[in-house]
Amino acid sequence: MMKITYGKRNDAPVRDAVRGIVIKDDSIGIIKVNKYDCYIVPGGGVDEGEDFIDALKREMQEETGLIVEVKEKLLETETFELDKTHVNHFYLCEVIDEVESNHTDLELDLEIEFQWVKKEELYEYYLNYHDDLRFGEGNMIVQRSIKSRGFLMMSLLNIKYDWNLEIQWLGKKVDIVFDRPIGFQSKPEYTPYPINYGYIKNIYSLDGGEVDCYYLDSDEPLETTSGEVVAVVKRFDDVENKLVISNKRRSKEEIKEAINFIEQYFDSIILMR
Repeated sequence: MMKITYGKRNDAPVRDAVRGIVIKDDSIGIIKVNKYDCYIVPGGGVDEGEDFIDALKREMQEETGLIVEVKEKLLETETFELDKTHVNHFYLCEVIDEVESNHTDLELDLEIEFQWVKKEELYEYYLNYHDDLRFGEGNMIVQRSIKSRGFLMMSLLNIKYDWNLEIQWLGKKVDIVFDRPIGFQSKPEYTPYPINYGYIKNIYSLDGGEVDCYYLDSDEPLETTSGEVVAVVKRFDDVENKLVISNKRRSKEEIKEAINFIEQYFDSIILMR
């Protein structure tokens, strides 16, 4: 089972929630929150003293109308929000019957709707990390973790998807902020960074942090710049990928050599057009 954390740890009260993963053919059962135009995995909060499995069966029936048998636990995520620590427990479920759903007043206000959605459509949604203010400016971490949780859920199910979704970054112009410029050392004994390394502001990766990127066009430390995405570094042993930025034509061999100071520690490949 995979565990992952979003945001900075705090002392806010813990709220446990359970989520049910159901699959039918090439589709996944998902809740569309029409009020905010977003997808969430069906489920909800665990009442005080309630067993997690009983809570999930109750939530699935209320939200989706599905009677389920709860199978294995696949994923646990911990999101540190402003007023609470939200722990989500994801279970694979088998549908054994279907009845009428019974939405709460809040769910009716949110205009939730259970749908069977094609896997490719969900990947398109989960790979778009642009922030907005749907959940309040102070709690944008909520949206990041919702999308990340969905992507991880699908990845854990070994669902195949078209890598063209990952390389949608290629050719895009992005603005970069450098938090690890040339010469940066996280510890005195570590080798200084030979190239500028930073992140794309307000675009978020699967770990809840802003998407990291390598910049190849300068021999001097930089604070900010812009450039074109020329490659995606796909990591097989990490929850996030990296972007390579340059305003020049680069070969795969050239990129591999430039970023090897970090990527030598990961099982990764370089995706280019």
